[in-house]
Amino acid sequence: MTQYVKTYSCPTCGSLASGMGHLCHPRSEGPFTCEFCEKTVSDPRHVCASMLDEMEYVCKKCGRLSVYDSRLCDPEPIDQD
Repeated sequence: MTQYVKTYSCPTCGSLASGMGHLCHPRSEGPFTCEFCEKTVSDPRHVCASMLDEMEYVCKKCGRLSVYDSRLCDPEPIDQD
């Protein structure tokens, strides 16, 4: 049996993502637990101090920051200079 992953199309750049929180303009799928601060939050753009310390990538299309390159449409490493 084939397993399909639901994908979402970003209304800003047209890229596909496996979760609505990974879009340039994320849509909430309900409350989730932050993997960095372990708080339950409903905002898909939640950022905490622990997460900020880990930010490594910026999206060249929308400017969104992320810890993981897989969560951005067009990622590039943040300049460390």
